[in-house]
Amino acid sequence: MSRGSDDVPADAPNIELARRMIAAFDAGDDSAVDELIHAEYRDHAATDGRSGQEGVRETLAWTRETFGDPRTVVEDLIASGDRVVARVRFTATQVGELDGVGATGRRLDVDHVHIWRVAEGRLAEHWMVRDDLSAMRQLGALEPAAAAGGGAR
Repeated sequence: MSRGSDDVPADAPNIELARRMIAAFDAGDDSAVDELIHAEYRDHAATDGRSGQEGVRETLAWTRETFGDPRTVVEDLIASGDRVVARVRFTATQVGELDGVGATGRRLDVDHVHIWRVAEGRLAEHWMVRDDLSAMRQLGALEPAAAAGGGAR
């Protein structure tokens, strides 16, 4: 890891950006969007095409409407160059519609991986991998597959 001034890791500001974004996501707080998010922010994970600072605000509002008590625990946070990767565990109670599944009041506990590109001291791009299969099973929208060989004949 390269070092910046005063022996601070050069990647520390990028890691702090990611930490602050995760905290804002959990709190549903959009007050720091202008400070954290680049004006040309592109969210490759948004299925509805949301991008830019307004897109992040819309995502935060959707999160507040869809999940009660969201909590994101950072398992790993890694930075290299202009990229930050966060492997997290997301828990929440589903209180609004999610992918066609009405509010169930059930808890979710799923893994996510976020990748951000940093430009000009702000988060500029976002990619995400999440375990939607486990989420839908936990909500009761999908039943676990039958064990191999256990089907009717």
